[in-house]
Amino acid sequence: MMFGSKVRYCVTYKTNERSFDIYRRKYVHDFKIPITTENLEGSTGLELKKMKAFIVSKINKIVLYDANTFKEFGTIPIDLLKVDSREPP
Repeated sequence: MMFGSKVRYCVTYKTNERSFDIYRRKYVHDFKIPITTENLEGSTGLELKKMKAFIVSKINKIVLYDANTFKEFGTIPIDLLKVDSREPP
């Protein structure tokens, strides 16, 4: 059995046989599950290994998540200055 680049196809063969079979992966699954459905465009994430947590910046707050359960366990609010332009904060 030989696997192609990026493991997207496989070639199987047997010794002393003229033919071989080529299999292609039907689905690509990276086992990535969304933790939140919020729009995090422009956000930044940071892993805190000693706390076994990670933090994510949002527009007006920083949210702490547990790295094992992926549940939110804290928030740090950020006071923003008033904006006089058309852009949202």
